[in-house]
Amino acid sequence: MKALLSGDKIQQWRTWLSQRTKLRYVIPTLGIGLVFVTLWQLSNVGSAMQAATPTVAVIMSVSPAAAAATASEAEVRTAITETVAATSTDATSTTVSIAPGSVEQASTTPQESSTEEAGALLDRTLNILILGSDRRPNTPNWRTDVMMIVALDFDNSRAGVISIPRDVYIDVIPNHQPNRVNVIDYLGERDEPDGGGPALIKRIIQERMNIRIDHYLRFDFSSFQEVVDALGGVDVDVDCPYYDYFSIEDVILNIQPGLVHMTGAEALVYVRSRRIGGDLDRARRQQRFVWAVRNQVRDDNLLPRVPALYQALDDSIQTDIGILNAIRIARFALNLNEEQIHGFVLAPPTLLTPGWRSGMSVFIPDWAAIRAAAETLFEGSPFLDTNTPTRCP
Repeated sequence: MKALLSGDKIQQWRTWLSQRTKLRYVIPTLGIGLVFVTLWQLSNVGSAMQAATPTVAVIMSVSPAAAAATASEAEVRTAITETVAATSTDATSTTVSIAPGSVEQASTTPQESSTEEAGALLDRTLNILILGSDRRPNTPNWRTDVMMIVALDFDNSRAGVISIPRDVYIDVIPNHQPNRVNVIDYLGERDEPDGGGPALIKRIIQERMNIRIDHYLRFDFSSFQEVVDALGGVDVDVDCPYYDYFSIEDVILNIQPGLVHMTGAEALVYVRSRRIGGDLDRARRQQRFVWAVRNQVRDDNLLPRVPALYQALDDSIQTDIGILNAIRIARFALNLNEEQIHGFVLAPPTLLTPGWRSGMSVFIPDWAAIRAAAETLFEGSPFLDTNTPTRCP
């Protein structure tokens, strides 16, 4: 512990962060986010700073450089100490008070779950949009194959995840023709570089789903693969047999149910493949993979691997979540268990209807039904149970 919290270690981390034009954290969940990514925004900062870890990126309105500069060495040291202590105790619960759009001082006092107040359920949670794209260097366009909304309910010690399939049809896109949701990030970024994509997606989700988006997290798949390899691979509890071949990466995935150790290349095929089960099953696998990464980052001592993780994320993500806020979010996330995480994938027949629009095979959303489902996000069984009734197609 002393070595972890030494002034030299703190300064080393601050130097790494300050060298970048945008603040980055190695989060345990690749986006897919993965966090759940933000669920798993930083990992065992004991891994805390060790964790500054997203495989995912955040694009916000606050200057990343300013966010990094506001945290003093003493504040960072205190936040890490509290996080490490909180994740190593047997307390019944750890609560963190965070208003939408901000993060306040955490409290480690066990508390009873508060009753629901009047108003929209997700108006009282911190909502993070996670985006994962197939963007590659020197590629003129790209698609967003991962899209999740992560809702963190600090008052009631729980989190929710809503996965949006890439083929959901959006009939009104400002300044563009109707299209699938997976092209909106590209269109917005083309119109307004350095943030126009996430801003456009945020606008559409807020208007259609009536869910306020507080933060954005975006990553590309090259960083995903590199981070998994930097972790030494990830052990995934596979529930179905899968076979697929990705010609661009020249990777074959042929796995059977059980605990499977995946390299970065194999994990990338696993979370991107649509050969078995299509887009809906892929979204379910992405959620399961996020949980696997979260567990591995929490359970393993990853401090020696932080430089490799940081290097892997060099130019693949963006974030403006201040380091103190990220540590406090991590503290909350790392104390959640499977029973406290709920979620669902937008799917037919109640929320989406398969159809054709503009010559494309798409899912036509029932926005009223989707909004109603979001209001019951925390009422069902944990998402690792509810999203698997039709597994192994």
